[in-house]
Order: sequence, then C-alpha cells, then structure tokens
Amino acid sequence: MTPRIAIIGGGSAHWTPRLLLDFVNTPSLAESQVVLMDTAPESLPPVQQLADHIAALGSGGLRTTATTELEAALDGAEFVITGLSVGGFDAMRNDLEIPDRYGLPQPVGDSVGPGGISRALRSVPVTVGIARAMERRCPDALLVNVSNPLTALCRAVTRETRVSTVGLCNELVGLTWAMSLLFDVGMHEVDPVVGGVNHLPLVTALSIGGSDGFAMLRSIMDQPVAALDGPIWMEPPAGSHWRKVSTGEKWTKGDVVANNRLKLELFRRFGVLPGSSDTHVAEFFPWFVTEASGFGDDWCVHHYGIDGHRADKETDEADLAALLASQTLPPWGSGELVAPLLHAVVSGDERHLPVNIPNTGQVVGLDHGPVLECMGVANASGITPRDRVQVESVLGECLRRIVYSQELTVEAALTGDRTLVLEAMLTDQMAGRLPYEHIVALTDELLAATAPWLDQFAN
Repeated sequence: MTPRIAIIGGGSAHWTPRLLLDFVNTPSLAESQVVLMDTAPESLPPVQQLADHIAALGSGGLRTTATTELEAALDGAEFVITGLSVGGFDAMRNDLEIPDRYGLPQPVGDSVGPGGISRALRSVPVTVGIARAMERRCPDALLVNVSNPLTALCRAVTRETRVSTVGLCNELVGLTWAMSLLFDVGMHEVDPVVGGVNHLPLVTALSIGGSDGFAMLRSIMDQPVAALDGPIWMEPPAGSHWRKVSTGEKWTKGDVVANNRLKLELFRRFGVLPGSSDTHVAEFFPWFVTEASGFGDDWCVHHYGIDGHRADKETDEADLAALLASQTLPPWGSGELVAPLLHAVVSGDERHLPVNIPNTGQVVGLDHGPVLECMGVANASGITPRDRVQVESVLGECLRRIVYSQELTVEAALTGDRTLVLEAMLTDQMAGRLPYEHIVALTDELLAATAPWLDQFAN
C-alpha cells in the first residue's frame, strides 16, 4: 500500500520537515505520496525543496507535490493532516497583548484563556471548511489535526461533519520522558491512564516499569530537591525552557522535580497528575499565574509572549536550512505522533497512543460528544479508547468546567454569536479571574482587533 497524505498548512517550517522525516524513517510510510497544500504560495517552495532533498537521501521513494488548491490536494487522500494558524502572528499578537493589558499575561495563549478562545473563533470555521471539502473529495479519509486549539477544532469537525477525526499532541510524550529521567527507565516503560483535554491530560494512574508509578513519585517527592543530586541520562533540550536549579555542571533529578513542580503540587494535594508541561498546565489553573507568584515565575512557568513564538519560528526556519544543507538524514523520530498513528492504521501494527477523540464513555461523568484526550488503541480497524477513567477531586470538577467553556467556544465560532463568546470567557478559568466589566471590555476588544479573520461575526 502506498499511502496518499495531504498536509494542509504544508508550507509550515515547523510541521512539514518533522512529518516528512518521520515518514521516510517509517517503512510503512516511506513510499507515501504527499501533497503539501498552503494558502500562502510563497511558503511552499522552501518546503518542496526540502521534500525533494529528503526524498533523494531517503531510500523509500517518498513523492511530494505542492499546491494552493485545497480540493486538488484532497483528491484521493487517505489521511489529511491539518497544521495551520489562521491569521498568523498578526492575529496572535492580539490574543496575547490585549489580555496582558487587562492583567492576564498568558504563558502560551493558544488553547484556553482569552487567547485560546480568540484563536478558536478564527480557526474553527476554516477547519470545518476543510472537513466539508473532505466529505466531497475523500469522505473515507482520516483527518489528523495537530493545530491549536486542538480540542476545539476537533470538536467542531466531529460535531458538524461525518469525517473521522483525531487530534494528536506530544505533551504526554514529554511526561513519559520526564519520568524516564527521574526513574532511569525507558520511555516505553511509562504507561499512563488518562482522561482530560488537550494540554491538560489528567493522569489518574501510572505504571513505571510495571510498578506503581504514583507510589514511586510520592517517594521521590518526599525528598528535598537538593538531595536529588543524581545525574539524568540526557540534558533537557532548549525548547523545554527548563531552568537549572542544581549547583553542579550536570543536570540532576532535582532539576526534573523543580521544573515539574506545579503538576507535582497538584498531584500531591489531589492524587491526579496533569500530563503536560507546567507552562500549559498553568493556563488551566490560573491560581498559579498571579501577581503573588510573579505570574508563575516562582513555579518555573515559562511565558512565550509574541516574541517567544516568533523566536520558535526562526528556530524552525534555521533547522530547515540546516537539514537542507546536510547530506544525511537524522535516523531518530521527531517525537510527534502522526507517523506512529498512520503506521498503526496502515500496517495493522497496534500502537497505544494519546489521542483526542469524542467521548463515548471513556471519561465517566462527562457528556458524550465533546472531544477528550485519552490513551487510544490504533490499528487497522481505526482508533478506539483504551481505558475507562473517572477523574476524582477538584481537578475533575475543573475538567467539567473546561469542557463546558470549550463547548461554548465552538458554538460561538460556528454561529458568530457575540454573547456566546462572552459566556465562554466568563466560564474560562483564566479569564474568569477578572471583574465582569473587564471581561466584557476584553471580549469586545479582542473581537474588534481580530475582525479581519472573523467573517461570521460581521453582522
């Protein structure tokens, strides 16, 4: 089988190089026919050149073409990958800077909070439009969304269309890596049981090397950070934005604990472990992003800001140029989950992966329909939930409220109802910290500033 894959947003210097490298390093995908589609024609030549370079160095016969025509890209596709940012940095600046003026600095601002809601309003109609085009041109294809706000975009598609859809994010891969650093085990030996939403996968049980991972965590958390001076098997990459707190030259297990302090505090108190980086987790629990903690600085929460997001793009472009100049391909995976999922579906080689799919009962106590993150089983038959989970404690109640706010966000994005946008803001954990009149003013200001990308609100 030669998979036919369409990448919508294929001009991305972030997603496309990672995906193409993973494809050529995965035997079942190495001969894929890939179509790169982007509405920005100037973005396609660099990634097409890179694709040709990768194909020439690879041994599998990967074939790649580029187009600005959505329907042409979708013809005959078996997998459609969406990696897009509607409005780019021009819009994102408003998502971050307007709430900041109201006293709500957001560490990331792309999933929840005022920034996440604003981004969803722009991106939901575009993503649903892609899915409707899939219904016409490739109705049996699987839509794999990697764009943020991931939960809201997947929910809009599964609510409005018949397209099979899954959202993929590697934040839980980061958790398994952190646990492997702490306990000197392989990442494949870390197995979480999960119920949550994207960027807040809530781990309710954890196996590490076949043992009770929660008991192991409690044992290490009882020790002072300074006593955890054992070295770790690799230094954290710059993209993790970790801070070194140990005094020696080498990074230690104490550094791992310090840079996961927020999630470990929630686990200590409530017995549920958030599975994303603390920078993401903080946006769902804004008690940690207040003046009292230096807006999360005391918790080692990293704030990207618009300059940080731009810097990430510059890094992606530099990495693309370096890969284009190299005469060898890196043999290791990117850590993204698209290729492992597609491999499981194409080959039938079953994989257990974190997935974002509609709730059919895998998370107890929440309505059926909303998209939730859980561990899934992927094989030739498709994707199904692996576990049945109940999220206990106040974190379970927070999850219920988050889902409700995201449902309001999707409805607002689809209908262009300004009152629903305000309701989504009022029920959002972070935005809800503000006085009512400030939330109203912030909402109006965001809608006005991003109006060029919000046709549904024109009336």
